[in-house]
Parts: sequence; C-alpha cells; structure tokens
Amino acid sequence: MATINTDIAQKIDIVIRENNSATINLNITTDTGSAFDLTDYTVSFSVISNGENLLNLTNGAGVLNPATSDGILDSTGKIVIAITNLQASIIPGTYKHKLVLTKNTVIQTWMYGKFKINED
Repeated sequence: MATINTDIAQKIDIVIRENNSATINLNITTDTGSAFDLTDYTVSFSVISNGENLLNLTNGAGVLNPATSDGILDSTGKIVIAITNLQASIIPGTYKHKLVLTKNTVIQTWMYGKFKINED
C-alpha cells in the first residue's frame, strides 16, 4: 500500500521564560532548500491552551520582516516572531503552538509543537 503525505508541518518545541521578551528567527524554505516566497502571505503564530488562543501574532503585530521590521513579507522566506515581555506573562506551563501561512484559499501549517513557559 502506498502513502501520500501532504503534511509539510515541522514539529519544533519552543521554550521561553515568563515575563521575558523572546525573538524567534525563522527561515522558511521549499523542499528543494530555496527561500519560500512569503509575498502576499498572512502568517499567524498562535499559542493555544484547551482550544483557546493565549497568544496570536500576525503580520506587523509580532510577525515581522527582519530586513524592514514591518509586517510586509517578501521572497527571502525570513520572518521574526517577536514576543514582548507583556505577551510572555502567561502562567508558566506547557502549551501548544502553531505557525500558519495563508494566501487566498491556501492554508498551510508550517510549524507546530510544545510551547513551554518557564517560571521567572
């Protein structure tokens, strides 16, 4: 029996410290290793507990282009997820996170995993 797998998401666990700012630099690539063109994509990074978003960052509001520090993404495939110390004031524990790219009707989860917040 053959299997077709269309799941491109990568499992990556993230650990931050409560009440501390955190910066996550990502370089999104295609399956051939070239930069993924993020032009016209909306990127959403969420931290989730029991189906509730504890943190939701999107283009210009926590998801940034590292070259311009704004939310206008480009063909370099590079993004920065910038979490402020106020946003990191979530009760310490282990949650889930995911990074979703959306363009028109195309929705793709690129990254997911555990999101652990250590006590300050």
